[in-house]
Amino acid sequence: MSINIYQDTLQNVWLFGQSVLYTEQPIQREVVPEGWYCYELKGSDTNPKRPYEMVHQAGQDFAGSILSDVPLMRGRTQGKLVPSNFWMAAIPVTLEDFCAEEGIPCPEPPEEAEGPGEAWEPAVHGWTMGMA
Repeated sequence: MSINIYQDTLQNVWLFGQSVLYTEQPIQREVVPEGWYCYELKGSDTNPKRPYEMVHQAGQDFAGSILSDVPLMRGRTQGKLVPSNFWMAAIPVTLEDFCAEEGIPCPEPPEEAEGPGEAWEPAVHGWTMGMA
């Protein structure tokens, strides 16, 4: 299960001195807005649900996701330890509220893939009309 970053509530937290968004659920990479950054938090072997390290993809011991409008890792950095750099204020916030608070433009949700809309009707309907 993953979160809808455009509709669901996330938490505003401080990580490495930056105000960022946090969720305990995975964020699908394809919905991350252009110019934004997504990272995953890993727990330790002894406490897998408590954030211990920020990485690009956690694999195992997933402890949450971070969405940030600024990069938190440089170049080829594989991971950064977070225990003393992660402060949860437990303030629920939407992406729109976060952007307004930070004074940054709020990204628009990606457009849905084009396909049959609500007007679509099954092809069988045409066959029943022809029978009489």
